[in-house]
Amino acid sequence: MAAYLLRHLEKTSSLSSEGRLSLFLDYDGTLTGIAGRPEEAHLPARTMEVVEALSLRFPLAIVSGRSLADIKARVGIDSIVYAGNHGLEISSPHFSMTYDIGREARSALESMRPALLGLERIFPGLLVEDKALTLTVHYRLLDPALFEVFKDAFDLAAGAVLRGGFLRLTHSRKAFELRANVGWDKGRALEWLLERPFFKGTAPLYMGDDDTDVDAYRSIKSKGISVNVGRAADEAGYFLMYQKEVEPFLKWLARGPLRSAA
Repeated sequence: MAAYLLRHLEKTSSLSSEGRLSLFLDYDGTLTGIAGRPEEAHLPARTMEVVEALSLRFPLAIVSGRSLADIKARVGIDSIVYAGNHGLEISSPHFSMTYDIGREARSALESMRPALLGLERIFPGLLVEDKALTLTVHYRLLDPALFEVFKDAFDLAAGAVLRGGFLRLTHSRKAFELRANVGWDKGRALEWLLERPFFKGTAPLYMGDDDTDVDAYRSIKSKGISVNVGRAADEAGYFLMYQKEVEPFLKWLARGPLRSAA
């Protein structure tokens, strides 16, 4: 059963004081609140300051479903690692990687763009985010009364392509994502990063908030600390109840280990 992180800081404190901790932080819903539109999710200046302070103490990566270019522009700290598109694109001052999703998957994504953009025109509030290696359909601003009609239309548009086997459908908060059906996700990206310079030999602390982070939680197991923001999750060892608790926890970590809350 997941434990409430702010009442169980012992493991984090121990790994931090031993100098063995590395940090992997999701963006939307973790470092920032969930916005109505993706472009509205801005990183508060005070949160950026604490992330920058943490990067001076620990190996640190931002892991996001956003494109690599988008997440780098939003955080803007040159010295850290960025993993975009759920780990398909990774960049740092010392290494980089782009996972080859294959010609067939690229072709399948390309074939889906016109249909999804057509749905965007039909359903007010729908937003299609083209991230080159993935396609995301956000329906947070869609009238809830239209959701079932939209879902039927989406299933019809995507069905044939998904049956082709080169793409898979995943879910994040109020969004459908079409991703290459390859053996790569945030968990595999985390494992890859843990073999890279500065991260090798460290114990990861991963913070996320939705279903796309579960692969990372599973990959950690007893190797480190997994934290789900917003609720307890079966796959994560710890949780925070609210996104607003993330910044105080990170500030505590940046200052240095303290005793657990009572």
